[in-house]
Amino acid sequence: MQKVTVTAPTLNEAMQEVKKRFGEDVIIESTEEFNNQIRITIALFDSGEPIIVPSLYQAEQIIFNNVVDNSLLAIRFVEEICNSHYLGKDFQDFWLKCLSSDSNRREINLAESLAECINFETQWVRKAMALKPIVFLGSYGVGKTQILAKTAALLKASDRSVEIYNLDTFKTSGQGMLQAYADKLGVPYYFGKDALTALQTHTKKQEKVVKLIDTQGVDLKNSKDLGWLEAYSQKLMFDPVLVVPCDSSVSLVDDYAHFAKKFEVRNLILSKMDIAASLGLPIKLAWCSEIPIAMVNKSSNLGDNLEYLDAEKLINHIVERSVVDHENNMSDLGMRF
Repeated sequence: MQKVTVTAPTLNEAMQEVKKRFGEDVIIESTEEFNNQIRITIALFDSGEPIIVPSLYQAEQIIFNNVVDNSLLAIRFVEEICNSHYLGKDFQDFWLKCLSSDSNRREINLAESLAECINFETQWVRKAMALKPIVFLGSYGVGKTQILAKTAALLKASDRSVEIYNLDTFKTSGQGMLQAYADKLGVPYYFGKDALTALQTHTKKQEKVVKLIDTQGVDLKNSKDLGWLEAYSQKLMFDPVLVVPCDSSVSLVDDYAHFAKKFEVRNLILSKMDIAASLGLPIKLAWCSEIPIAMVNKSSNLGDNLEYLDAEKLINHIVERSVVDHENNMSDLGMRF
């Protein structure tokens, strides 16, 4: 084994130099600040010598409250998260740059550095305004109706007045579902043309009621499919919320970002996290669009509430998911723990 040191102005630049000169198969033994620069000490192994690299499936034992005790683990976790969720080199480099400010600490908090990459709005429900109706937007089948119902329940639990408006006249099952939810919560419910007329009337009165609007699914790639939404946006002032499915391909991020910019989306709500293989789409969308993530619908069960999401919870979910996936893979191979 041979030890080599590499020095650069930042941790990210030092890591890039290491990979450029020595490739991926190295072990970083230490990182330290030296003369206002970052110095990395690496170990080079002979070809027959085994290399042990920390992996996320070990995280239950290694991470406690999102804290790791050395920069090697922090770098490896960031790289593995970005690779596992197809986040790309640009996001990985940005995260490592945020991480570099912690490189001289004994304990490195992964959530703190992730929070520098992604914005979160954990007070979204409390800040819901009565003057601008909240409209739930998203593609087909992402769970807008259930998320709206859960939002209404949260608002009612906070002693806020709520009204539900259903502008989705295409999904016949949605009308009955929302009507049932509204009846159970004891809140007014309006559908179709009556909903649009009531919205225009009630908004002008500036009543202290939070208005929640369900909409039909949209094809984000088809501009013709957005005509009805453009027409509504010209008639009413909305507070748009975009429901982002965690099980969709990260390749759709540009389509989602364009849609979010076009309709001035204010917050993101994640859905289908319980079945997601990758969180690439919502994470990269939140990063490139700078729109905060407000909440997550972790379960399709109506009895399970929405949860606010922050960097710590997101890291915990990624780690837990990786542990489960690893155990399932080992079980498929006939290995037991």
